[in-house]
Amino acid sequence: MTYAVEVTIEFESGGPRWCFFCTPESLGRFGDFIPNTAIRMHAGSPHMIVLSIVTHETITAAIGELQRTGKLLNATRPVISGSSLTQGVWVFNGAKAHFPSGVFTSRENAEAWITEHKLEGTLTLYPLDQSAYDHAIAKGWFNPKLPGQNLPEFIQRFTSASQEHYHYERKETK
Repeated sequence: MTYAVEVTIEFESGGPRWCFFCTPESLGRFGDFIPNTAIRMHAGSPHMIVLSIVTHETITAAIGELQRTGKLLNATRPVISGSSLTQGVWVFNGAKAHFPSGVFTSRENAEAWITEHKLEGTLTLYPLDQSAYDHAIAKGWFNPKLPGQNLPEFIQRFTSASQEHYHYERKETK
């Protein structure tokens, strides 16, 4: 089962834009924990589109409906020129893990390891020599607006939906 898929859409005017699609079930598998709780929170992601099932067909249908109703532009974010990382590392965090279990120089190497061991979790591309928090601010992906968003407790847990990331689920055979 796929829980989240990032999509880039090429607009005729205005250049490429992106969003991600996820399922209600996936909302319990990713996002930030509210401190001292087991509650996950998702905030500030107007480019997150929730579908009951994430497939090529449902994504295509959702994009078509958003286009038809004039909501597609507001449901996506611009792809910022030069926003992709040219130097970074792929970090794998297993499901329910507190620490990463693997760091890779390529997505291909990481996915081979994930597949070999039948792992579930999230693979995220991180910048080198810069925190995810500082990188997101520098790229214009995040702007601290709320009280507490510049405190150590917030910064040390920060991750950005704008970072390239992939979710994996173990496929059990019976």
